[in-house]
Amino acid sequence: MSNKISVGEIPQMLEFTTDLGMSAMVTGKSGIGKTEQARAFGHSHKGGNIIDTRVSQLDPSDSRGVPYRDGMISWWAIPSMFPNVERDGLIGLWILDEYLDGPRSVKTAFQQLILERKLGDYVVPEGWSIVALGNKREHGGVGDGLSAAQQDRFCHFEAVMDSTALRRYFMTIGVDDAVTSFMKLRPDRAHDQPERGSDDWAWPSPRSWEKLSNMIKAKPPRALRMKLYSSLVGEGAATEFIAHEDEAVNVPDPEDCINRPKETRIPENPSGKYAISCSLARHASMDNFANVLTYMSRLDGEFTTLCVVDATKNKPELIEHPAYTDWGANNSSLLLGME
Repeated sequence: MSNKISVGEIPQMLEFTTDLGMSAMVTGKSGIGKTEQARAFGHSHKGGNIIDTRVSQLDPSDSRGVPYRDGMISWWAIPSMFPNVERDGLIGLWILDEYLDGPRSVKTAFQQLILERKLGDYVVPEGWSIVALGNKREHGGVGDGLSAAQQDRFCHFEAVMDSTALRRYFMTIGVDDAVTSFMKLRPDRAHDQPERGSDDWAWPSPRSWEKLSNMIKAKPPRALRMKLYSSLVGEGAATEFIAHEDEAVNVPDPEDCINRPKETRIPENPSGKYAISCSLARHASMDNFANVLTYMSRLDGEFTTLCVVDATKNKPELIEHPAYTDWGANNSSLLLGME
């Protein structure tokens, strides 16, 4: 399908469609980060004013409002979840999440909102954009889809998993380095949703890995790790991750690598090398990038390149650093293979 996009491209697509006053529908497997990327767009382009409505939890009266009487005239009260300029700001993003799982009567009521940007007496503020998110039945959704008339009201994008974009997103929100580096070592484990009807209710997804990172930060007893991790990402992924984590925790302190880049020890195993590459990419700055590159240049080219790519994606200003220019001049073949 030509309208397939990576999850990381959602903000770019929304920027273009919303500038044209169009509403977008983004579908994809559960837990791959559709909502997070839509919210990221809201923060970067819509002043951080975001209303997140779970359509699956609505009934028709929620979308139409309730009637009230004024003399001999009956009016409809505007639902509080609808954007309001005085309360919510002049610009913003209205996310209609779990849209495909909503009752058909609710989706029908929203048709006018999406196409004409009004419902009854209510008009969507000019600076507010609408995006609908959902899971089709083949993606694990439970709704009845959209009628042809409803389909025709959206720009449609199907988002697919992008482990590289996920890893860089994890870096920006402070996900544990062991989790972030595991996404590079085993990108197939970033999202591994079972077939419909499976008894495996815990499985790897960006959402479950982020929860696992929070669990790691709480420092669970080692004896309980397998059961706790399996409760989020399933037994297979948990087994592989624990083996990676045990090797990754033995990497040197990133501050030591930065302060003593020529003396600090180098990890011996791939898990440790991936972990320190991701950690230093997250710690890199204009003040220490030369030392980061000095240390990373002692590792294999693959790991140095990983660190450089992630660091410059996380902080684009590093491209202007003299150390980056020198490294790039001597490693042009590696730069051509960058993700």
